[in-house]
Amino acid sequence: MRRGTLIVLACAVVAAGGLYLLKGRPLLAEQPYAEREAEIAQRDASELNPSEMLARLQLAARQQPDSPEPQYFIGVLMRAQGRNEDALRAFQSALRRDDTHVPSLVALADVIMMRDGGIVTAPAAQLYARAWRLDESQHRAGLLSALPAYEAGDVDAAEEHWAEVKQDMAPNDPLFGMLEAFKSRIDEERAAEETPAE
Repeated sequence: MRRGTLIVLACAVVAAGGLYLLKGRPLLAEQPYAEREAEIAQRDASELNPSEMLARLQLAARQQPDSPEPQYFIGVLMRAQGRNEDALRAFQSALRRDDTHVPSLVALADVIMMRDGGIVTAPAAQLYARAWRLDESQHRAGLLSALPAYEAGDVDAAEEHWAEVKQDMAPNDPLFGMLEAFKSRIDEERAAEETPAE
């Protein structure tokens, strides 16, 4: 590109910038987006696509800066889209607003477990345990919270905890099948580690 052409392009950019500063309103919010956001807020939630729902939740988060719910539902939406790191941050944001928000505790633990390959590690277990202590109807959280103890070989402590969780569960609760599947996987991995290599 010749020097003369570059000078003409530079002048055009400067002129356009000057016109925007004179005629435009760079320090004000974009009116079309604000109008679109207001229109989305008026519509039935069932009619919104994921990007519109996200815009609505972000508006709610700005309108209710101290509430964990908008951040929680942003996290739910992110997780449904497979954006687990964004979901993790949203659930953490919800818990910064209310560290006793049980749905966010469970959701954050779930995302951490998925991130860690489906294994309930200590950070996830602590969140599950806190959720169950705050709301003892969170049976799944209560059962999962003792898996690291079981995996570490502290079977008695894990079984004692599970007995406490099971007190108000129905005998045929399908969560027992989930727990047995986790325990079987741990037992198989332990047996494989203990089997001497040939």
